[in-house]
Amino acid sequence: MSIEYSVNGNTNQLHQYYALRERCYRRELGIADFDGSEEEQDRQGQLLLALRDGECIGGVRIGGYVTWPSQLEPLGLQVERCCMWERFVIEPRVRTVQLAQSFCSHLIDFSIELGFRHAMILSSLRNARFYRRYHSALGVDFRIHRPVPHCAEGSFAGLEHYLSVAYLDADQPLKIAV
Repeated sequence: MSIEYSVNGNTNQLHQYYALRERCYRRELGIADFDGSEEEQDRQGQLLLALRDGECIGGVRIGGYVTWPSQLEPLGLQVERCCMWERFVIEPRVRTVQLAQSFCSHLIDFSIELGFRHAMILSSLRNARFYRRYHSALGVDFRIHRPVPHCAEGSFAGLEHYLSVAYLDADQPLKIAV
């Protein structure tokens, strides 16, 4: 399976990504009323899409903003060097460890190209552990810091939320553990 990675994609690919995240968030997170359509943060950030034969099979939003600036100082992070990784989704029918790890590798590389050195992620503990596993295999420091239930809003209010940070190092080449 040959995968291409594209930033922001074309209109059709973006609509595919929005539909994919809506399906996955409704089915996998149990948020029956989740609206996956374009959000203001999508227009403010960059969308990294995974494409197979021109069709979107995954995506993530890289936001050059920090939603919870109060979390930065205790973690020793600088706002101008930190981004948010949000709305990460991969089509379940093609989701594999190899694809997720490849996607993470491209996400890290692109975030570094944008000038970021830290990426904040809010997710369930289960997903944070998966992300840590993928990042560790690439030689990237990924730390699950703490539960942050007060950060959950709207449809996400009833879900578990852990704050994690990927510590991106532009001088360290990514590697895959064997």
